[in-house]
Amino acid sequence: MADDWKQKYLANLDRQERAEAAWQATETLLRQGLTRVALAAQGVDERLDRELDALRQAIRSGADVGQLERVIEGVADAVVRLDEQRSQQVASNPQALLVHWLDSLSLPRELRSRAKTLRHHFAEADDIRQMEQPLYELAELVNSALKPETGGGGGLIKRLFGSQGGTKASDREPGREDAGQQVLTNADPLLGEFCIQLLDTLSLPAALTEQVESLKERLAGGLAEHAIAPALHAIADLISTMRRQMEAENHELQDFLRQLTGRLQDLDQYLAGAKTHHRASVDSSRELDAVVQAQVRHIESSVDQAEDPQQLKAEIQQRLETILRHLDEHRESDEARQQQLEEQLERLNQRVREMEKEGESLRQRLREKHEQAVRDPLTGLYNRLAYDERIVQEFARAKRYKQPLSLAVLDIDRFKRINDSYGHKAGDKALKIIADRVRNNLRETDFLARYGGEEFVIVMPETGLSDGLVAVEKLRKDVSQSQFHYQGTGVAITVSVGLAEMREDDNPETLFQRADRALYKAKDGGRDRTCVEES
Repeated sequence: MADDWKQKYLANLDRQERAEAAWQATETLLRQGLTRVALAAQGVDERLDRELDALRQAIRSGADVGQLERVIEGVADAVVRLDEQRSQQVASNPQALLVHWLDSLSLPRELRSRAKTLRHHFAEADDIRQMEQPLYELAELVNSALKPETGGGGGLIKRLFGSQGGTKASDREPGREDAGQQVLTNADPLLGEFCIQLLDTLSLPAALTEQVESLKERLAGGLAEHAIAPALHAIADLISTMRRQMEAENHELQDFLRQLTGRLQDLDQYLAGAKTHHRASVDSSRELDAVVQAQVRHIESSVDQAEDPQQLKAEIQQRLETILRHLDEHRESDEARQQQLEEQLERLNQRVREMEKEGESLRQRLREKHEQAVRDPLTGLYNRLAYDERIVQEFARAKRYKQPLSLAVLDIDRFKRINDSYGHKAGDKALKIIADRVRNNLRETDFLARYGGEEFVIVMPETGLSDGLVAVEKLRKDVSQSQFHYQGTGVAITVSVGLAEMREDDNPETLFQRADRALYKAKDGGRDRTCVEES
C-alpha cells in the first residue's frame, strides 16, 4: 500500500516538474517574443519608444508578472494614443482620409498604377463633389483586388492589408509575408469603421441625414469582402445625390436670374415707351401751339381788314371753333397716351412686386441652405466650414481693435473605445451630450464648432490665456460629470483641451497648430485635463 502511494507521489512530482519546465520554456519564448516586438516597433513614436524601452528592461531584469502587466498596460495606452492621434490627423478631411487608406493598401503589382492615379485624384479634389467619380473607381479597384488569383486565395486583409501601418508588400522582409496577416472570413469591423469615419468627414446636407444614419447602422457591424465595393458605391451615391441637389438649386437660381432679366427688359421697354409717349406729347403740344398761333394771326388779320361786323363775327367764330377742335383732339390724344402709360406702369409694378417676392423667397432659401451648409446635422453645432469663416472674421476684428483672442481645441478621450464597446449610436449620444454641455458653459460671444469626428473648437473673442483657461477648465470639469447610461450601462466621458492665444505674427492656421499641440500635450499627460501652449 505504501509503495503504491510512493509511486503515485513520484509520478505526480515528475508531471509537475515537466509542466514547470514547459511553463518556463513558454515564458522564455513569450519574453523573447515581446523583446522582438518591442524592437520591431521602435522609432514609431517617442512616447511609445519610452514604454517599449521600459518593457525590454523589465524583461531583461526578470520582472514578475505584476510588473510586466503594468508595463504592458503603459505600452497599450501609448498605442491607443498613437492610434487616436493618427486617426485625428486624417479625420477632418475626407480627401486625406482616402489618400491615407490607399497608402495602407498592399495591392497586386498590376493594380498599383491605377491606385497611384486614383491617389492623385483624391489629393487634388477641391471639394467632395469632385470625389464622386474617384469613389466609384475605388470601388472597382477593390473589386479587382478581390478577384481570386491563381494559386492564391485568402481574404481581403491577406490580399490588401498585407502589412501594418501602411508598409507596402515590397518593403517587407523576405520570408515574413504572412507575419501579422489575418484572413478575413466574416465581417471586418476596421473596414466598417473606415467607411463610417469617411461619412463623418463628408459635409453632407442635413436632408441626407436619414440616409447617412441608415448607412452607418449597416456599417457598424463591420464589412464582409463582398460588401466593401457596395459600401463605397453607397457613399459615392450620397455624394451624387448631394451634387444633384446642388445642381437643382443652381438651376433654380438660374431660372430666377432669367426671370429677373425678363423683368429688367420689361422695365427697359416701359422706359423706352414712356420716352416715346413723352416725345409724342411734346410734338402734339407744339402742333397745337402752332395751330392756335396761326388762328390768332388770322383773327388779327380779319379784324384789321373787316368792313362788315357780321362777317367779322362769323370769321372769328370759325377760327375759335378750329382752335377748340384742336384743343379737344390734343386733350383726347394726351389722355389716351396717359392711360396707356398708366396701364404699362401698373403691369410693370405688378411684375416688380412678383420679382421682389421671388427674390425674397430665393434669399430665404439661400439663407436656409447656407445655415444647413454650416451646421453639423448630428450635434446642431456649427461645422468646420463655419469655423473657417468665423476665425478669419475674429482674427481681423482682434487685430483691428488690438484685443486678445483665444482658441481652444477640445477632444473626447478614448472616443474610439466608446464606439467599439457600445456602438456608434452610443458615440453619437456622447457627442450630443458633450456639445450641449460645452454650449451651456460658453458666453454668447464665444463660437463653438464641431471641427471633425470627436474634435471641437472654441473661439473666444476678447479673452486672454488666463481667462480662457478658467473658462475651459470649468466646462471640462462639467463634462467629466456628465456620465450617461446607454442600454443600462454607465459610460464615463472626459475631454482633453489645448488652449492658445493669438500672437502678433499669427494667422488662423498657426494659432490652431499651437492649440492642437497643447491638446496632444494634455493627451500625453494622462487625458481629462487642459494644457496651454508653450511660451
